[in-house]
Amino acid sequence: MRVPVILSCLALTSATVLVAAPASAAQPQPTCGSTLTVDTVLRADLVCAGPGLVLGPDVDLDLRGHTLRGTAGDTGLAVTSLGTASIKNGTLSGWDTALRTLVIWDTEDSPGPLTVDRVSFRDNGTGIDGTGELGVGAKKATVSRSTFTNNGVGLSAEVTTAKIDHTVFADNTVGVFGDTGAGATITDTRFLRNDRAILLNEGSAEVMRSTFIANRQGVASEGYLGGFTVADSSFTGSDVAVDGTAIAAGITGSTFVANTTAVQIGRWGSTVTSNTFRANQTTISLVAVLESPSFVQDNTFRLNGDGLKLDPADALLSVGGNDARFNAGWGIDTPGVTDLGGNTASHNGNQPQCVGVVCS
Repeated sequence: MRVPVILSCLALTSATVLVAAPASAAQPQPTCGSTLTVDTVLRADLVCAGPGLVLGPDVDLDLRGHTLRGTAGDTGLAVTSLGTASIKNGTLSGWDTALRTLVIWDTEDSPGPLTVDRVSFRDNGTGIDGTGELGVGAKKATVSRSTFTNNGVGLSAEVTTAKIDHTVFADNTVGVFGDTGAGATITDTRFLRNDRAILLNEGSAEVMRSTFIANRQGVASEGYLGGFTVADSSFTGSDVAVDGTAIAAGITGSTFVANTTAVQIGRWGSTVTSNTFRANQTTISLVAVLESPSFVQDNTFRLNGDGLKLDPADALLSVGGNDARFNAGWGIDTPGVTDLGGNTASHNGNQPQCVGVVCS
C-alpha cells in the first residue's frame, strides 16, 4: 500500500530565491513560490494559488503564528533533502501536501533532519509526506507539540524514521502511515476520532504513553514485515483498538475500555501482558492459526462480554497469571493452550469459570 502523492517540483525549483538582506534592513515577507536560503520569519498570513515555499539547506522557518494556505492544492513547503530544516509556530492548511522533501539526487550526502514544533496541519491531503521520491530520500522527522486535523493522512513515512511527541491527531482518515521500511516512535500523543489512528504497511512503530479515543481502528497492520509495540497507553471506543493480525505485536501495561474488539492476534503471534480490559465486547481475538508463539499473561479482565475466550487455540499460545472477574460470559475459555499457571476467575456468567487452564 502506498499513499499516492505525485507532485511536480519543477515550479518549485524555478521559483524566486529569497537571499539575505543587509543587516540594517527588515527581512521582507516571502512571496508564493520563493526559495528561502536564509532563516525566515513569516510576517503575515500567506495565501497561494500555486506552490508555497521551498526551504534550502540549513534554513529555519518561523511562521510566527501565521498561516501558509493553499487555494488550489499543490505543495505548501518543500524542504530540500540536504542539510537541516525546521518549521515552527504556525499553520499549514489547504494543500495537497503541506510539507514534503525535495530530493536532491546528484549528491552522496544523506538527507538531513527535519524538526517540526508547534505547527498545525489542517485540511490537507497529506500533512507531512515522508515518502521522499520513489520511496527514498525523505528527511528524518522530529515532530513535537503539533496538531494534525482533518487531513487525508496526517504524517506518512517510507524508508525513514519519525519521532512524534506530545502531538494530537484528530479527525484524519489516517493519522500516521508507516510504509515499507519506516520506523515511528510515538510518545505522549493523542489520537482522536481518526478512521485509522496508526496504519503500518511493512513498517514498524513504538507507541508509549499515548491515548486513543473513538478511532475506528487504533493501531492497524497490513503486509507481513515490521512489527509494533504498545506500552502504557489507553484505548477507548474503537471498532478494533489494536490489530496485530498481519505482524507481530507487543502490548503491555495498557488499558482497553469499551471497544468492540480490544486486541486481535494473527498467525505471527503477539505478546499481551499486564493490561487491563474493561467493558469490551471482545477482549482478545485470535483470527488465524498461529505459526509463532504468543503469550497472554498477567492481564485483568472486568465487565467484558467474555473475560478471555480464545478458541480455537493450540500449544503455541501460552496463558498465565490472568484475572477474570464479573464478565458477562466466560471467565477464561482457552482450550488447547499451554497453561503457565496462576490464572484466576470468579463471578463470571458461564460455568465452569475456566476451560483449558487451571484456575484458583
